[in-house]
Amino acid sequence: MSDYNELQLGWCIGYMALKYHMEDALIENNENTQHASWDPPYAIFSKKYYNEINALDHTKKYDYCFIGSINSNHEKRQWVIEFAKKNFTPNSIFINTDKDPNWELLGLFDYSNTMDECFCPKAQPNNQSKHVQYRVVNENLFYFKTMCQSKYVLCPIGDGAWSFRWYEVLMCKSIPIVDNWHDTYRTKEEAMIKYSVVFQDEIEKNIDYEDCILHNTQLFEKFHFL
Repeated sequence: MSDYNELQLGWCIGYMALKYHMEDALIENNENTQHASWDPPYAIFSKKYYNEINALDHTKKYDYCFIGSINSNHEKRQWVIEFAKKNFTPNSIFINTDKDPNWELLGLFDYSNTMDECFCPKAQPNNQSKHVQYRVVNENLFYFKTMCQSKYVLCPIGDGAWSFRWYEVLMCKSIPIVDNWHDTYRTKEEAMIKYSVVFQDEIEKNIDYEDCILHNTQLFEKFHFL
């Protein structure tokens, strides 16, 4: 693909959650877990994990949602703050999970520092361990339920040029809002998948929401299972 950002791979970091989820999928398929990788061409998930998220209530109660760290690659996440100030409503959910005592709430939608349910992996010791990197669904119900019940979820990049949240949002059957197209893939293989997304500077653009969700779901199930 001519417009694929070749710097993307150079900016990627080893993210062990990819390996842990691939191990689950291999076990589910009675295959050898030695084939699990922290950097596979396509992120692979077990159907069991996907179905646990799918079983949650997906009634769309919220318009926008962001639950995550702001300090992670702060410069690249600044648009999240500005977007929330401009577009979030009382029917939105915003939570900065950094537990920053100096954080100034952005509006009535900002619940930062008021909820204990929000887990920030970067604040944990040994943060590449499975205990930290692998979000068990029933131990992170607020996180997953809120995204499942949100029409749109802000999906900024993380420490590298991509975000694990991207896959979680797709599994939650919400539409990701990203800064630009290069934030929608991790590898050149994933760059070829034409997911329906909304760019943060095109939020007013009309889309067929249900068709977009169906389109994304079909693509996820095609490319991210064994």
